[in-house]
Parts: sequence; C-alpha cells; structure tokens
Amino acid sequence: MDQRLNSDTEEHRETSQETNPWLEAARSVPAPQGTEAKHPVPETPLEEERRVEAEPEPHRAVLVAAHGGAGTTTWSHILGAVDGGNIEHWVSTREPEDIPAVLVLRASVEGISTAKSLLALHGVDAFAAALVVPAAPGKLPRRITSELRILGGAINLIHAPWVPDLLLKRASNATPSDLSPKELTKLTTMLTNQGIHTQGETP
Repeated sequence: MDQRLNSDTEEHRETSQETNPWLEAARSVPAPQGTEAKHPVPETPLEEERRVEAEPEPHRAVLVAAHGGAGTTTWSHILGAVDGGNIEHWVSTREPEDIPAVLVLRASVEGISTAKSLLALHGVDAFAAALVVPAAPGKLPRRITSELRILGGAINLIHAPWVPDLLLKRASNATPSDLSPKELTKLTTMLTNQGIHTQGETP
C-alpha cells in the first residue's frame, strides 16, 4: 500500500514538473561548466569596445507641443531630445511600442488648459511628464500657480528656466550652451529622475 502510494506521489511529482513552465524555463538555462565559470577571462580592449557598441542605447525623450509656440524645437535642441512636433503629428505617427512623450506647454492659461484637454483625450499614460516653459520672467501670477498645481496632480511637471537669450535666436539654433551648467544639470537631473533620457551635455 505504502509502496503504491509512494509510486503515485512520484508520478504526480514528475507530471507536475513536466507541465510547470517555470521549471521548463529553468531547465533550459545551461549549467555552469566546471570552476572556470567563477573566474571569467577579462575582456580585451577590442572585445569590450564591441560589447559596448552592441548594447542598445536608452530611447531619447520625445518632446511634443501641446500648442503652437510651446517651445518644443528650442528645448529639444537644448536637451538633445527628439522634436516630435505638434501633438497631431505625434499621435498620427506614434507606434504602440514608442516611449511616452514629454508634453511641452507654456505657463499660461491657454497652455495649461490645452494640456488638460490633451491628457483627457489621450490619457496620462501617453506622457512621461510635462515640461512647463515660462511665458515671461519673474514670479508666476497666482492663477497660473493654482492651475499648474491642479495640472501637477495628474502629471509630473518639470519647470524649464527663463532664458532671455533664447528670444534672440531661431529655435533650431538653440544649444545646451544656452543654459548655464547649473541650470542644464538641474533640468536634465529632473528629467532623469522621471526616467526620461536626453543627450544634453553640460558645456
């Protein structure tokens, strides 16, 4: 009786193991070969260079404009991001596997209102964050501060600094050097903390 029970248990155990996908995956992992696996041979400089070149680069952030004059082209050049153009163009060309975009808007009633509408239309998950570009120097009006606080309840806000010199050049001519090293580092760090990768370099 006990022998038959043990036999049935072993058969059930083997059947369960054969149908367990996790075990099948674990079985497919090659076993280490001897003790040499514990001490891998150092890569030659050429092998290391080839490995680094083969590693995929993180996707760069894509900036899309919530409205005309948001500053998408300017800030994509400064940050080394991809200029996704206006929201209609981005939506029409976006692929399902594309990373969420950064929504760019001016710190104005129109800019904030448009951003809210876009979040309601496309969903919060379509955007990694919102880059808020100052509409003027100095302290924001109380109403704008209040509206941004509401917007910030739905999406992470990253505030760009006011840079007067950007008014004197074409958007396509903007470069990372238009910001001070401190401003650029602060901005790229805030983006990185949100999982947003750029190629902006500190001058």
